[in-house]
Amino acid sequence: MTDATTPARTNPTAILAVILGALLSPMAVPLGWFARQQIRRSGEKGDRLCTVAMSLGIISVVIWLVGGVMLYLWWSTL
Repeated sequence: MTDATTPARTNPTAILAVILGALLSPMAVPLGWFARQQIRRSGEKGDRLCTVAMSLGIISVVIWLVGGVMLYLWWSTL
């Protein structure tokens, strides 16, 4: 007999979170968190993608904050 079960699919929200993280969007953090909750409930694949997305999101938040402070300091010297 053949096994007719389908393999677990990757969570699409986790994939979207990684894409946003690669684009340096801070939205990767909450989206990755939400995807991780979905994965734990449904048993889908993509837990590592969530970790990568949230890490990239945190890095992007730091970059945006440092960039904002630098812009403010530059603007205040004009």
